Amino acid sequence: MAFATTPSSKSSAQGGYAADLALLAVGGSALLIALILWFDNAQGGLTGNGVFKSLELKAWVVDPASAPLYPANYLFYPVYGALCRVLDLLGVFAGDPRRQITILNAVSASLCLCAVYLMVRALTGDRLLALLTALFHIASSFVMFLAIVNEDILPSYTLLFASMALAAVWFARPTTARIVAVAALFSLAWLFEWRLMFPTLPAMLAALWLCERHPAMRFGRIALFLATMAAMASVAALVSHGHNGAVGPLDLLWTGKAVNSVWAGFTWPKVGYLWDGMVAYLLGAGVAAIPGIPGWDIWRYTATVWMLAVAAVAVPMLWRRRHDSRAVALAVVFGVTFLAGLVFNLYSQPQDPQMQINVMAWLTPGWMLVLLAAEKRWGRRGLAALAGLTVTLIAYNVWSLAPLRGLDGKWQQAIERLEKEADPARTVFVLHDFDWAMIYASLHWGAAEPGADALGPAPQALPKFKWIGFTGQVLRHPGWTTEAHVADLRRQIDRALALGYDVLLARLWPMEQKQLETETGMVADSARLAALHRMLRSDYVATLAFDDPIAGPFHRLRRAPGR
Repeated sequence: MAFATTPSSKSSAQGGYAADLALLAVGGSALLIALILWFDNAQGGLTGNGVFKSLELKAWVVDPASAPLYPANYLFYPVYGALCRVLDLLGVFAGDPRRQITILNAVSASLCLCAVYLMVRALTGDRLLALLTALFHIASSFVMFLAIVNEDILPSYTLLFASMALAAVWFARPTTARIVAVAALFSLAWLFEWRLMFPTLPAMLAALWLCERHPAMRFGRIALFLATMAAMASVAALVSHGHNGAVGPLDLLWTGKAVNSVWAGFTWPKVGYLWDGMVAYLLGAGVAAIPGIPGWDIWRYTATVWMLAVAAVAVPMLWRRRHDSRAVALAVVFGVTFLAGLVFNLYSQPQDPQMQINVMAWLTPGWMLVLLAAEKRWGRRGLAALAGLTVTLIAYNVWSLAPLRGLDGKWQQAIERLEKEADPARTVFVLHDFDWAMIYASLHWGAAEPGADALGPAPQALPKFKWIGFTGQVLRHPGWTTEAHVADLRRQIDRALALGYDVLLARLWPMEQKQLETETGMVADSARLAALHRMLRSDYVATLAFDDPIAGPFHRLRRAPGR
């Protein structure tokens, strides 16, 4: 074992694997699916990615022979498309991939709990410890959240965590078979979601280097791992050859996803976003909504202290065993993933749950070490106390989700009201590109590219949803000057008016600068947002058309006098 258990726990070391894995897989799935039904919010109030992913996935459900492949998610669509067809046959959210993804994610997360359990059993031999560590893993806010919404990261993350768990156990004494197995599983993970390769690849190679006792074999071990990755990419390319969107192995190994996007680059504000992302991985932000208290500070510092306490226990335990290759493998696989992930996230989107879930995976083996330390010092009473703390964390994180409950149904009703208030054939909406009205209108009316250039004179039936993105060109052309973005937004609104459309501005007219910055995040700086908003106020006159209780106020725009 990597970490010796106390005598009182040795009785738990034998047996129970089948029962425990069944409990985690079946019981975990049932619990998460119950949360999905209770939550009734497939998007989770996070982003609209799941809506657009489900629209792309639909092709793989109805016509997989001609559906397109996407290099950055090469295996996700074929696999989830096939699984959605199975759910159709079972009558589970039949014909609705947007919600079927949530069910598949719940099952995937439950399988990840099995990987946690097996890793801890292999490292400690302690059955109870393995179950409590798995419970902590699903209690973590981002893990629970992503397991019940329709973001696409969970199957990739499950495969990734399984490969990390295997590496933490097997790389202590690497063999050719073990290296190939870990590299193959790791490759399946990044073939589902390409960007998962980067924080963990340095960790895998570092573990091989540091755990190999024969210096002459280190380069060979690393070469074998990389060769297996290349072989997996080659197999994927060969199997998919001739399919719509198929690419070669080099294009799978480097897709370049989001490298030059509007989110890319290092900036000082991202340090604050990074802190919040790390905090939110563990703790939901429910306390921040309580009036009359410094909720955001309580949230940040409680989670920060908790994580520092885990590190304060785990790091010395690993350091004391630094000459044991089993401790080295565990520390390097999860620790280097964390450190490399910090850099990776500072370049991209550090507050996004999908960017943090793999980087913060170190907390799970860290909690295992806390449980070991508590058991050694206080016996089963220590484990009982930490189990109670974990259950409290689960309850708190579910409570934090409650304000977002039922938004799917509420937004469906809002879009129905919107259609009554504004004839889609005669209306162009000006929306913030992250506005939920854009997400749900795309869902219920059909997705359409933003902009007025392709529109004909009003009325025009299709596309039903016609809209102009407030930050649309900022997202698509981040290199443009502020003046160019302002001019293009003005041009598109003027064109829609000239074509005879009602132009309705959603929520943006009365919005304060601070709120605008909050909703935009890292996409545009305050000066650019202020310039866009100032142009609306100076070049147009707005009158309130209607105020929806969910979608917010809509103002009808017309040109300001003298323009």
